[in-house]
Amino acid sequence: MYKPIYIFIGFRYFWNSHLTNFKKIITILSIIGVSIGTASIIITMSLANGFQSEFKKNILSFIPHLIITNNSYYINESKFPKNILKLKNIQKVSGFISNKVLVQSKKNITIGEIITFKEKNYNTFKTYNIKNYLYTLNSKEKNIILGKKLAEKLNVNINDSIKLIILPNNKKNFLKKKINAQLFKITGLFNTKNDIDGYQMLINTEIALNFLNYDKNYVTGWRVWLRDPFSFNINTFKIKENNLIFLDWKKQQGEFFKAIQIEKYIMFLFFILILLIVGINIVITLTVNIIEKQNIIAILQTQGLCRKKIMLIFVTLGASTTIIGNFLGTLISFILIFQGKIINFLINTLFSNVSVPIKIFPIQTLIVNIVFTLISILSTLYPIWSITKSTPSKILSYE
Repeated sequence: MYKPIYIFIGFRYFWNSHLTNFKKIITILSIIGVSIGTASIIITMSLANGFQSEFKKNILSFIPHLIITNNSYYINESKFPKNILKLKNIQKVSGFISNKVLVQSKKNITIGEIITFKEKNYNTFKTYNIKNYLYTLNSKEKNIILGKKLAEKLNVNINDSIKLIILPNNKKNFLKKKINAQLFKITGLFNTKNDIDGYQMLINTEIALNFLNYDKNYVTGWRVWLRDPFSFNINTFKIKENNLIFLDWKKQQGEFFKAIQIEKYIMFLFFILILLIVGINIVITLTVNIIEKQNIIAILQTQGLCRKKIMLIFVTLGASTTIIGNFLGTLISFILIFQGKIINFLINTLFSNVSVPIKIFPIQTLIVNIVFTLISILSTLYPIWSITKSTPSKILSYE
């Protein structure tokens, strides 16, 4: 016989060859219920992780997570708040010069945004995949690289020329001030499959300073990229200087951020509902077992088995159901996740031509399994306590 005795008895109650078919069906259904709950949570979390990862890769890698500037969007480089560099979440910081301009070709005209590029500073624009073109953005020639969608709007291609027109910021000076317009030669196109393809253009910094009439040591502001843009509070970046403005990506991409927040709330609600279902499932299963075995519990008490060990018998029973269910649920979810075609097929039965990104974090899977096991153990305590508080003589008096 195994020791300790309560584990041996708990395993015997969980499964043995003498169990009736009804009890076996209840046990199997309990395991299936836990498995479905575990698999559902892991797959849902993996889908949420996948969407968040794609959002971070396709959008947040191209737009700055934080912009530091002032009210006039024209600031001396010496005003940079160096205390920000001490924060752990900072990945990189780069000064930039930017301005919205009218872009005119021979066949069309639209609004775009110029972003400056400093020579030998390739890392800032690494995600644009235009390393072969960046050398053309030198300080001697008025060259420009623009997004593919913007080029399609203007009906232009490489080696064509476009005219950039800067309008006065102040409406009162619109007629008084001379409009600045210059021709630029297109030396490359970038295609990031992002919104910036439709409006952004890259030019050399020194060319931009002359074009925008900026002083040598002045910039529009600083662009900040963070290691984790989802877990930062903008108030930690703000300092006491009133003339600085902090613009975070959550305001710039408000709709996307709201969608991510709603997704998290729905996932949390789904997680709570699954936990409740698993907990109720364990309570019902154990209650049936305890009611059936209350006479045996009374006999065990008369034989000297204390209430604590009797409770541990049914804790073992409940934990066994959950652990096996967790293992099967995790295995099923991993098979479905790594065989992504299965999930995509199921989703495409409801939505046509939808590709679902999936990303799994082992730590999340471990937490789900631990939480489910703890919930199952806690769910066993009340039905066990309610039956063991009765004295053996009271239970056996009905026999």
